[in-house]
Amino acid sequence: GEPLALVSYPTYDAATMLDNYETLVADENAPLYNRALMGVYAPGSTFKPCTATALLAEGIISPTRTLKTEGQFTKYIDDGYAPECWIYSTYKYTHGEINVVQAITYSCNYFFYYFGDELGIDKMAYYAKLYGLGEHTGIELPESTGQMATEAVKKKLENTNWYVGDSLQAAIGQSYSLFTPLQLAEYCATIANGGTRHSASILKTVRSYDGSELIYENEAEVLSTVETSDYNWAAVQKGMYLVANDRAGSAYETFGDYGVKVAAKTGTAQLGDNQVNNAIFICYAPYDNPKVAVAVVVEHGSAGASIASIARDFLDAYFTVKTVDTAPESELSLLR
Repeated sequence: GEPLALVSYPTYDAATMLDNYETLVADENAPLYNRALMGVYAPGSTFKPCTATALLAEGIISPTRTLKTEGQFTKYIDDGYAPECWIYSTYKYTHGEINVVQAITYSCNYFFYYFGDELGIDKMAYYAKLYGLGEHTGIELPESTGQMATEAVKKKLENTNWYVGDSLQAAIGQSYSLFTPLQLAEYCATIANGGTRHSASILKTVRSYDGSELIYENEAEVLSTVETSDYNWAAVQKGMYLVANDRAGSAYETFGDYGVKVAAKTGTAQLGDNQVNNAIFICYAPYDNPKVAVAVVVEHGSAGASIASIARDFLDAYFTVKTVDTAPESELSLLR
């Protein structure tokens, strides 16, 4: 749970910040705004592992249960609402008959519409809370908490009723859900370790003014636990692994030949009003013995797959530093 790096861009030179303060404040790209902690973004399809966890934990599906996807979810078509899977909207194809592992890998909206409708928003929000989405992370710095889409949130924001379409959109990471990059990284780490959400504290110790006396030493703190069976965790984790390692996965182009096995999920958050979509990407590595989790958000970055290379740069740095003194040359060469 310990943050290793928190990055916000565009940046500024701290040495000249006071001299350039008025220019920085007036900059339309808001370089003084710490997006890693204060920016809130719809997670897009990076939320689907959370929905999958809830479906598995509640027994609505099993890892092997399959669904024949039809492209357009027509259950509420008589009410004028029939959302489509991205592959159907783009190519008029479907993902065929798939299980939850494949639904995560292919990022199938239809699968999550169909079962998310059965799950309901309250259970969805319950598991999001356990994952720390829309919750304080425990960091000792100012942070936004964002929000998970719920009936109460919509009522507060718009004073309008909650509709089934809101629940379906929440299941795929849209609707009113807004989370920080740090929350997304914490969520990804919780998936990696099988359900334990640690505090994102950055405080190590507190000492007396001259450093001679230890006044306080911080200990690792578990903030919440997502409870489900090992085989359910294996299904969610395998789906994310295939995102990065199966040719049909959206991050395969970036990580298919990577020297460390990565598990990932891409997300594309629609903004409306003809704006370019936000791009979201989460990953952890190594897949079989996780050490680090990464979350990347690029405002108007188009699609999650298009920003996976940023996460790869982070992993390059992390694994090179961690292995440079101990790894044989053959292992280091895989990372270059």
